[in-house]
Amino acid sequence: MNLPAWSLSRKAAVGAASILLIFWLAVLGVLHTERLQALETQATHNANLARALEEQTVRVIATIDQATLRMRDAVRTGDDALSDIAQFANETGLAPSILVQLSLIAPDGRFVGSNLDPDGRKTGPVDLSEREHVRVHLAPQAAPKLQQQLHANGLFIGKPVLGKVSGRWTVQLSRRIDGPGGELRGVVVASLDPSYFENLYRSVTLGRQGGVTMTGADLVIRARVVGDTSVGMGGRIGPTSPMARADVGRSGDYIGVSTVDGVERIVGYRRIDDYPLYVLVSSSTEESLAEWRAMRNTTLFLAALFSAAVMAATVLFLSSVRRLEATNLALAASEARAQSANQAKTEFLAAISHELRTPLTSIRGFAELMEKRLEQQKFREQAGMIRRSAENLNALLTEILDFAKVEAGAMRVDAVDVEIRPLVRGVFDFFAVSAADKGLELQLQVADGTPDSVVGDELRLKQILNNLLSNAIKFTSQGQVRIEVTHAERQLQLHVVDTGPGIAPDLHDVIFERFRQGNDRVSTEHGGTGLGLALSRGLAELMGGRLTVVSEIGRGARFTLWMPDRAL
Repeated sequence: MNLPAWSLSRKAAVGAASILLIFWLAVLGVLHTERLQALETQATHNANLARALEEQTVRVIATIDQATLRMRDAVRTGDDALSDIAQFANETGLAPSILVQLSLIAPDGRFVGSNLDPDGRKTGPVDLSEREHVRVHLAPQAAPKLQQQLHANGLFIGKPVLGKVSGRWTVQLSRRIDGPGGELRGVVVASLDPSYFENLYRSVTLGRQGGVTMTGADLVIRARVVGDTSVGMGGRIGPTSPMARADVGRSGDYIGVSTVDGVERIVGYRRIDDYPLYVLVSSSTEESLAEWRAMRNTTLFLAALFSAAVMAATVLFLSSVRRLEATNLALAASEARAQSANQAKTEFLAAISHELRTPLTSIRGFAELMEKRLEQQKFREQAGMIRRSAENLNALLTEILDFAKVEAGAMRVDAVDVEIRPLVRGVFDFFAVSAADKGLELQLQVADGTPDSVVGDELRLKQILNNLLSNAIKFTSQGQVRIEVTHAERQLQLHVVDTGPGIAPDLHDVIFERFRQGNDRVSTEHGGTGLGLALSRGLAELMGGRLTVVSEIGRGARFTLWMPDRAL
């Protein structure tokens, strides 16, 4: 199926739309890539912070655990551990600000003493057996869910609780004490103040909605700071959080909505050594993308300006193109009308010429008859003038008819071998008298190596040479006219050269147009229809050749008929 051709304005509109589409796809692609890079950069930053906070947390927990281990060893060997319990706590360098209390619990779950109350008199035999950090050691089979917070070395890290003895929120680190025979001798408990970690987390700049969280494998929050505010201690991370997955791994990052406050954050997390704890460093997605949004807004603004400029330029261009198309349509219509009128004119001239030839033939015949039979010289000369005028008019009519046939594509040319030398000699002899009458020297030169024949139409070749030679003699007032025959590059060249006034270069194309003679002065001085050269060029092209001119004002003219070795 043939699709209709697109107009220039439509092509321009589609081109502009395509440019804008590609441009916006590129802009959006770059913005998307920059957004992903910003998120990835923030995730990497948070993961690095999580690593640093993990190291700090490990040092604190390991230091406090040293006190529980020394207390365990003292009780196991039967030493008076309570007398040294304050020393064990103080040697950590963390009491009482971080290590709030180091306590000893009896096998029945009752408080025995601590670094704050070595003999237990102030506190009394408080029953702590139901506290999970004690129950996990006294009755491990009754608390299977608590085992996930139990380290391989026996250290249990409990949930934040409000201490019955200290009256402060603490995270309990507890360890079972066994005797030499494996019998239970009690539990040592180190109460860790989570506010230390909260103060540490506040020193990390993560934005108004960014924060740090310490959570256990049980998803209970041990410490959490968002902005500068401590929130969520003792709360629980929801089961839909990526941290609730069984394959959470030792470290990683993700983007998710917090199950605690519903804010979407970029989270980098890391397990705290082999302890059942994780530190999570998070940044609000909205705040993390603040710089990207500023860049995005600037980019979109500039892209919109560019698009507006392209659209404005396109509108102006389309307006000009549509005006041009309208002009072209008008010109095409005008050209069609002109061609139609010209065709009608050609047909009219052909018809008139044809109709005139019959009476003209009669006039010529009667004039010739009168010229032969009249006795008086004066009348015979007048009859001769009538005959010659009729012959000239007949020649003009023949040119008009031939040109009409060429334009209509009805001109037939023969393809026969034409002898070159007899042809040009016949033309030379025919014009020798008229050249001599004007005092012109007429020459004929045939170059060596010129082929004997060329394929073409002898009558039309002679007609072309007659036109060229007739013009040369007509326009040359003195000097010479020369016919040259040469051969080069498998083409035969028939040249008609004169020493006439020459033709301006800007008129070289004009003289081959029908009814044109270069300028009005030539037409007035020499007459003629202006069809000779137009007809000659048309005949040359019909035979597979071409007709050219080389000339300058004051340097004569050279008309060349180029014919292939085997034309037609």
